[in-house]
Amino acid sequence: MFQKGDSVLIAFSGGVDSTVLATLLIKFKDYLGIDRISLAHMNHSLREEADRDQEFCENFAKEKNIEIYTQKINVKKFAEANSMSIEEASRVLRYKFLKEIAEKKDFTKIATGHHLSDLIETMILWFIQGNVKGIKGFRVKENNIVRPLYYLTKEEIQNYASQEKIRYVVDKSNFETAFLRNKIRHYIIPKLKEINPSLEKSMLIEALFIQLDDAFLSKKSEEVSQKFLNKKIKLDKIKKLPKSILYRAIADWIYRETGTYPSYKKLLEILKVLEKAGEKRISLNKNYELIKSYTELIILPKRKTKKFEYKIKPGEEIYIKEAGVIIKSYTREFSNMEILKKDEKKFVCFDIREENPEFIIRSRKPGDRFLPFGKHSEKKLKDIMIELKIPQYMRDTIPILEFRNKILWLIGYKRSGYYPISDKTKKMICFEIKEV
Repeated sequence: MFQKGDSVLIAFSGGVDSTVLATLLIKFKDYLGIDRISLAHMNHSLREEADRDQEFCENFAKEKNIEIYTQKINVKKFAEANSMSIEEASRVLRYKFLKEIAEKKDFTKIATGHHLSDLIETMILWFIQGNVKGIKGFRVKENNIVRPLYYLTKEEIQNYASQEKIRYVVDKSNFETAFLRNKIRHYIIPKLKEINPSLEKSMLIEALFIQLDDAFLSKKSEEVSQKFLNKKIKLDKIKKLPKSILYRAIADWIYRETGTYPSYKKLLEILKVLEKAGEKRISLNKNYELIKSYTELIILPKRKTKKFEYKIKPGEEIYIKEAGVIIKSYTREFSNMEILKKDEKKFVCFDIREENPEFIIRSRKPGDRFLPFGKHSEKKLKDIMIELKIPQYMRDTIPILEFRNKILWLIGYKRSGYYPISDKTKKMICFEIKEV
């Protein structure tokens, strides 16, 4: 956990765990080769005794002649604003506070008072909540966060504090069973220990072995995830991956691109979608959604689809901002059929003999129908888009060329059968996509 020359910031609440931790690290500072020890106390403003606890922490630091950093914050207000539980909000703010100080003041390690009893509570808590992370619990060392009391039970820590006459403050909220963790601590764990008196040791061994497996799988999935360099993943690149690697890699990718780590329920939904044909949209958070198209997984910002409509006459060109294309229209004399051999995705012509006709370029509408070239009956435009394998998320942005309530061109994809060019055509009206 420690290397020679480390500077250690202790997460210090003033409770028995953090006070014993601070006492031990100060006592063994030279033996461990630690250069500097400081305390960090966050006042959660949740209890009447919160200011008293902060004063205790400040006095402890003064007695030990070490520096202390404090911050007072309204956790309840933050929790309500971010739709979090008090426990989750406290954890998020506490680690943010600790990491900011560590970075600003050049601490190489952050030491917390988590112990073996905490580990067992966390494993049971997360297991109940359906979080597979709970099965392995937290580690003795994670990056620059260390937990020196990891192998000690709460009882052993309290006995040491009593034996050494170490003063500390008592957080009365630890006895309030309205909190799920406290219910587990005071009700569930005692019942489990009736069944297995060595509960802590048994679950510790389980956690350590599961952590070994998880470390290997996480490393492999990270290697895969690092190949996902933008918000798109080709399905053929991941279809042969083992699911144990795949879901981790996708979770890392989503977190990297959106800042949100998907729940296990969400990841299971994604895995099921990957096994099915067709398209699917999955909401990731309030800002992003995951699109499973025919060939890709895509992360896109959520946005409301806007309908659009433009008018164009021969000799004009307009910019369709919703599609990011310029459409140019013009008339030209017909010479021979060779002129029509250009790609219909970018260029089309029609035999329309009306003087100065006006065309509409618009987004699709419910009930749109399309006449395939060479056919006598129309089909649903939706079916045409499916046949062309146009991803669903793109369909509302594809411009449609219309004349007299007839779809002439699914711009960029397919010409319809209306107003075909023949040997009798003298003058054509053409449309062309220009590069922006």
